[in-house]
Amino acid sequence: MDEKKLNRNMYFTLICSLIILIAIAFSGTYSFFVATVKDSGEDRSTSLQAGNVANLTITGDNEVPAITDMIPDDRYTRTFKITNNSENNAKNITLVWKNVVNEFVNKDDLIIILKNITTNEELIKESSNTPFPSSNDEVLISGINIGGSNSNDFELTIYYVNDPDNNQMIDEEGNPIDMGKSFGGEIQILQE
Repeated sequence: MDEKKLNRNMYFTLICSLIILIAIAFSGTYSFFVATVKDSGEDRSTSLQAGNVANLTITGDNEVPAITDMIPDDRYTRTFKITNNSENNAKNITLVWKNVVNEFVNKDDLIIILKNITTNEELIKESSNTPFPSSNDEVLISGINIGGSNSNDFELTIYYVNDPDNNQMIDEEGNPIDMGKSFGGEIQILQE
C-alpha cells in the first residue's frame, strides 16, 4: 500500500509540475489601452499608452471641423503628426474616424487622400476614390509603423470631386446636390 501512495503522490506532483510549466510557457502579457484627448488652442492631441509597448501622440490638425462651403473641385488639406514617445517600435498603428458628420447624399463625391510626408509615401491615393467616412469608428488606414522615439508627419486632403459626366447628382438649378452639405470628423489612434 505504501507503494501505491508513493505512485499517486509521484503522479500528482508530475501533473502539477506539467500544469505549471504549460502555464508559464503560454502566459501572455496584459496590455491596457487608454486614449485621452487634450485640447490646447488650435492643436488637439490624442495619446495612447499600450502597456510598455508604445506611447503615441497625435498632434496638429487631426480634426476636420464641420465644413459647409466646399464646391466641386475644392480641396481641403490638414496636416498632423504622430509621435512615438517611447523607445519601443510602434507597429500596426490604425487610424480611425471619430465624431463623424457627413451629410453628402452621394458619398462618392467626397474622397480622401492621405500622404506620409516624412516618408513621402502616398498611403491613400486619389485614384483609389476612398470616400469620406459616413460613421464613427471607420478605419482611415492601418499598418503604420513608427520607430521608437520618432515621429511622422501626415497630410490629409479631402477632395470634392467634380464629375458631372459620372452621374453626379444635380439639383433643379444645375448645381451639384451636395453643395453646401456639411462634413467633418476627427482622426484618432487605435493600436492593435
